[in-house]
Amino acid sequence: MLHEVNVVLERIDALLGGAPPVPELERTLTDGYATALALEGERLRIDKRMDGVAAAIDEDPSGAKELSALAEKRASVDSDLRRLRERLGLLKQRTREVRAAVPPPSAVPQPGLS
Repeated sequence: MLHEVNVVLERIDALLGGAPPVPELERTLTDGYATALALEGERLRIDKRMDGVAAAIDEDPSGAKELSALAEKRASVDSDLRRLRERLGLLKQRTREVRAAVPPPSAVPQPGLS
């Protein structure tokens, strides 16, 4: 999952530096939101596993080690999600700016329609 997050973040950073076509911006936003949803799903799975391990910790003291590892993994997912959401917000703003700079199709003169 970390590789996928990094790929999306790299794409976002590349798009923030220029004036790419709106469809490319929108596609990257969509991919970024899908990645954010996947991270949220991963976080829910980790939380569910943590609840299960914590509930059984009296019977299995070795669960403390697993609980610690899960907490670290959840913190990493939270950090990735925070970074991704931050960049998505910037990309969304950039998309608005690019859209505003592009004239609507009706404002573009059509040859022979004068």
